[in-house]
Amino acid sequence: MNKALAIMAIITIALVAYAFKTAQLPPATIDYKEVFYIDNQSVTFVTKDGFGLFAMHIKPKISSFELTIKFPEGTSYLVRYGNKTYKGTDEFKITVDKNNLPPEVYVQFQLPKELTRKIVYEGESPEIEVIGEKVPFWHAEDVIYIKYRKEEKS
Repeated sequence: MNKALAIMAIITIALVAYAFKTAQLPPATIDYKEVFYIDNQSVTFVTKDGFGLFAMHIKPKISSFELTIKFPEGTSYLVRYGNKTYKGTDEFKITVDKNNLPPEVYVQFQLPKELTRKIVYEGESPEIEVIGEKVPFWHAEDVIYIKYRKEEKS
C-alpha cells in the first residue's frame, strides 16, 4: 500500500511541475491601434522610407510584469510610455506597474534601409514580437508582421 501511495505522489508532483512549466497565462490584454488583421495575421504598415507607427492599450491582469518589444535587427525605435520617451535599437523592455500605467503606449520605429527595400520591392514581411512575461507562468507573445501597402493610383 505504501508503494502505491508513493508512486501516486511522485506522479502527482510530476504532473503539477509539468503544469507549472507549460502553463502560459497572459499577464495583460493588449489592444492595438494601427495594427490590422489581414489574412489571419496582425499587420502594421510602413512607409516607403521604412517608418512605422502603432499604439498599444494595455489592460494588465497582474502587476510588475516585463513588457518586451523585439524589432527586426537594426531597427531604431522611439517608445512613448506615459510622459517618458525611450529611444533605442532592436529591443525595448520595461516593467509594467498596474497602478502606474499610461492610457496608451505609442511605438514609432524605423527599419534599416536594406530591410525596407526588401519589404517594399520583394514583399518580405519581418516580425515585431510583443512579449509579456512574469515568472512562474505568466507569458504571452504577439507577433506583428511588417508590410508595405502599395498606393493605388486613380
